[in-house]
Amino acid sequence: MKHKRVAVFLVVFITMFYLFLNAGKFLVIHGKIHKSDAIVVLSGDRGERIEKAAELYHKGYGKYFVISGGHIYQHITSAQLMRDHAIALGVPKQAILLENRADSTYENAHFTKSVLKKNSIHSAIIVSSNYHMRRVKMIFDREYKNTKILLEYTSAKDPEFHESNWWSSNKSILITLNEYLKLFGYAVGKND
Repeated sequence: MKHKRVAVFLVVFITMFYLFLNAGKFLVIHGKIHKSDAIVVLSGDRGERIEKAAELYHKGYGKYFVISGGHIYQHITSAQLMRDHAIALGVPKQAILLENRADSTYENAHFTKSVLKKNSIHSAIIVSSNYHMRRVKMIFDREYKNTKILLEYTSAKDPEFHESNWWSSNKSILITLNEYLKLFGYAVGKND
């Protein structure tokens, strides 16, 4: 009986240790992407997402460049600031479509859906930070479920998040724990 308890303890300990080590990797989605009608960029970072999306745009991965981000101060939206950054990176102004109401990942999905439908966009690549992609995919897949819009996902590397050793810095730990709390909230029915 004692050996059985030790064996169960070891299995549980090894499983928990494995999950701990891979907690950062689980959050990241490395998917293959294809050319789409649009590239959709979510707000919430310091510019890496726009830079990744602009790189994809210049490689011909999308005709439209959709930017989603709500108000951050008085009449200024994240989408406006991100648009200026995209233009500075060579994305033509006429290719850019703004969604400037979203204040959460759920709202990014909800409001961009209207923008894509209005512009007859049938496929899109969603760009966000690497740590954010698991939750982005869950939310966008649910919100777009009954549309015929094909979504693919790719991520921009966040310099503060280390997927292989997420415990290596305070910032990376906070990002990881925060993301798991939000995933849990979404899983039990809360929208960000």
